[in-house]
Amino acid sequence: MRKKLKKIKPIDLVRPDKLLLTGLKTLTELTLTPVNMYADLKAKSKGKAEITFIGEKKLEEAKVQLFTFNEQEISESNEKDFSSMSSMVDPNIYWLNIHGLHEVELIQKLAGIMNMDRLSVRHILDTTQRPKVEEFDDYLFFNVRSILLDEEDQLDVEQLSFVLGKNYVISFQEKESDHFDDIRYKIREGVGFVRKRTSDYLLIQLLDAILDNFFETIEDINEDIAQLEQEVYKDPKQETLFALEKSKKRADIIKKSLTPLFESINYILNNRTSLFQKPNIKYINDLRMSCANALEEADSTARSLESLTNIYYASLSQKMNETMKVLTTVATIFIPLTFIAGIYGMNFEYMPELGYRNGYFIVWGVMIFIFVAMIIYFKRKKWL
Repeated sequence: MRKKLKKIKPIDLVRPDKLLLTGLKTLTELTLTPVNMYADLKAKSKGKAEITFIGEKKLEEAKVQLFTFNEQEISESNEKDFSSMSSMVDPNIYWLNIHGLHEVELIQKLAGIMNMDRLSVRHILDTTQRPKVEEFDDYLFFNVRSILLDEEDQLDVEQLSFVLGKNYVISFQEKESDHFDDIRYKIREGVGFVRKRTSDYLLIQLLDAILDNFFETIEDINEDIAQLEQEVYKDPKQETLFALEKSKKRADIIKKSLTPLFESINYILNNRTSLFQKPNIKYINDLRMSCANALEEADSTARSLESLTNIYYASLSQKMNETMKVLTTVATIFIPLTFIAGIYGMNFEYMPELGYRNGYFIVWGVMIFIFVAMIIYFKRKKWL
């Protein structure tokens, strides 16, 4: 169970320079994409016709986990020689999971054993690729992204690649994560249908686990939005706007990751590749519906954030109008009073009222009368 999201910390409003730098830093972090960061490396790799790892190294050493199972038996291995993958036999199903993509030679060794296309190896090692699906003679290549909020309330984006064969699934992850712990439990304990079905059913289960991550992330963002909504209505501040913009960027990243996944699932359904068994088509349909629901949730979240941003600016405008109304009312009341004071403050020797014994009190009475009369008038007009 992940920790609850931290409460948004207020930013020191006394330091506008600090506030501005914080906002710019946040927006910059969300705007810079891996594609921009690794553009030069990709260009050099293509120029030299080399296969290079493009991304962030997230593990010191790549790790391998191989499940070999059928309905009656199961075995696990962490060996990197891939010897069992070179002689796969029915009715066994093989699931090879690799954590860490920076060891290029290891990936190429596996690709040689499995007769994987060079293009597939490139796509596996390039973590900036747009998610896609590609069909080859003996296997189907699937590339997706998983998104979760970490304990520091930051988006954790990870690329995952899958290779589906007749009786095997190979998954590639950038780091060790708990995306598939439930599936490992089902395989080890014989729970559900994973050990009773074919490899395509296993892939569907893996993709479904990735979709669950999207739903969890959207739910966490919506919890943040509920908190921001209270701030917008009660006391909108500048840091609230930065938090709204940060959430909008997150929703945009989620939509950009979900859209190609939805397209890939549609491709599988429309082309009906032989690697997917007919009894499992209904699960792919269910997967497509889940993906469509996630997209709708992400769209709804984006619309809510846009609405809150508009309400934020409207609230600021309303506050400004209220302030200006009060200041204008005060200024309007004191204009005639200042005029009277100005008249009697002139240093002329012969002013008729200056000789009145009660002239001072009369002027005060006139000024108080004007003040009260204007207050009553403004209230009747509902300007106060």
